[in-house]
Amino acid sequence: SLSHLFQDPSRIRMFFTCGPNEAMVVSGFCRSPPVMVAGGRVFVLPCIQQIQRISLNTLTLNVKSEKVYTRHGVPISVTGIAQVKIQGQNKEMLAAACQMFLGKSESEITH
Repeated sequence: SLSHLFQDPSRIRMFFTCGPNEAMVVSGFCRSPPVMVAGGRVFVLPCIQQIQRISLNTLTLNVKSEKVYTRHGVPISVTGIAQVKIQGQNKEMLAAACQMFLGKSESEITH
C-alpha cells in the first residue's frame, strides 16, 4: 500500500540529482521519448513517472581470444585489456548505452 507515503509528504521526492559519474533516465507520463540527464538534476512526478540510473564510470574489460590465426595460418592466443566509458554528454551514445545496459549492474555490463 502507498498510504504510508501520503501520511508523511516529506517522504515523497520530486527532485533527483546525480553526479558526473552517472546518468538518470526519466520515463512515464509526459516523458516520450524518455529524458536522459547526465550529471545534473531532474523533476519527477511521483507515482506516474519512474527514474532509472546508469553508471558512467570507466569499465576495465579483459579480452581473451584463443586460437586466433595470423596471416600465415599460425594459431596464437591473444589477451588484452580495454577500458571503455560511456560519454554522458554525447546524447546518441548515452541513448544507445541506455537501450543496451539500463537496469544492469556494472558487473553484468562487464560480462
